[in-house]
Amino acid sequence: MDILVTFDENYIPPFKTMLKSFMASNHNYDTTFWLIHGGIDENYLNDLNDFCKSYGAKFKQISISEKYFEDAKITDRYPQSMYYRLLAPIILPESLDRILYIDPDTLIINKLDELWNMEFPEGKIYAAASHAIIGNLSDNINKLRLDTDHSYFNTGVILMDLKKARKIVDMDEIIKTVNESKDIELILPDQDIFNTMYGKYTIEIPDEIYNYDARFYPAYLLNSGNKHDLDWIMSNTCILHFCGKRKPWLAQGYNLFTSLYKYFMYKK
Repeated sequence: MDILVTFDENYIPPFKTMLKSFMASNHNYDTTFWLIHGGIDENYLNDLNDFCKSYGAKFKQISISEKYFEDAKITDRYPQSMYYRLLAPIILPESLDRILYIDPDTLIINKLDELWNMEFPEGKIYAAASHAIIGNLSDNINKLRLDTDHSYFNTGVILMDLKKARKIVDMDEIIKTVNESKDIELILPDQDIFNTMYGKYTIEIPDEIYNYDARFYPAYLLNSGNKHDLDWIMSNTCILHFCGKRKPWLAQGYNLFTSLYKYFMYKK
């Protein structure tokens, strides 16, 4: 299994927690973690390589030069790193046929076999979850805001058919779309661009299984008629996503799943 991540030095500790949780539930796979980054120090990269090895995984990294984005809008609001997910199909080696992107602020608590092995329907090259189940109003607002007719996909977890995506993803088109957008139009720039350009090529997967927003346990429980309780989550949910600013590794980041997160965080 090939897993894609993108982060800087600040997100190395959360990535390590995510990796430990991943390997605990998916140790049956020969797994390679691919990191696209903008120049992480070599000492950190060596440490990441050793860390992955210690858990039985391989580690590959691709450093992207600033020159790659000379024509792109790069600001505090539009950092270079926001382009990595969008451009992954043309950055990653052509020997890869598919890859699963996972944000580092996640826990993987069950096997990902079904997602990894899923077949893409005709015309689809990505698989991602929408959080419409916990907020139909915001989903409708995003459709109006971005002039789309599909669900608004969260890009924290994306399965990519790289062979097909390479025929569609165009760096110049991405840069043009970003450069021509107004700041007020893009609330979450890389996620908004993904939805605008590639939402129509995306098949929806259930968020309660593959991209569970850990902030909204009561909403998931209510929407499922009290079915999706903690027991159900621990048996069925594959990926817990700690969206928002209150991260579980921070002092102010407590939620229902913080203890579970810290179990993996401190696990040797």
